[in-house]
Amino acid sequence: MSLFDNPTTEVANRSGRSQPTVSKFFNEVTIRQKSWMSCYEACLELVEEQEAKLKKLYEKSNKLISKDESAIKKEQ
Repeated sequence: MSLFDNPTTEVANRSGRSQPTVSKFFNEVTIRQKSWMSCYEACLELVEEQEAKLKKLYEKSNKLISKDESAIKKEQ
């Protein structure tokens, strides 16, 4: 499962770099250090945000499942 439908666009938008530069970053083609750093930082930020969203979803799911299980136990 990938975190984004189009990671190149996401990183380009976040980093302010062009899509060709971000493509070079992902393909490990040499780019300027400043561009590499901004792409790398954008990647880390995006992954961190997605992980936080995923954690919230898991927590919400666990709450709902535990509520459903307790309701079933009460019925029995």
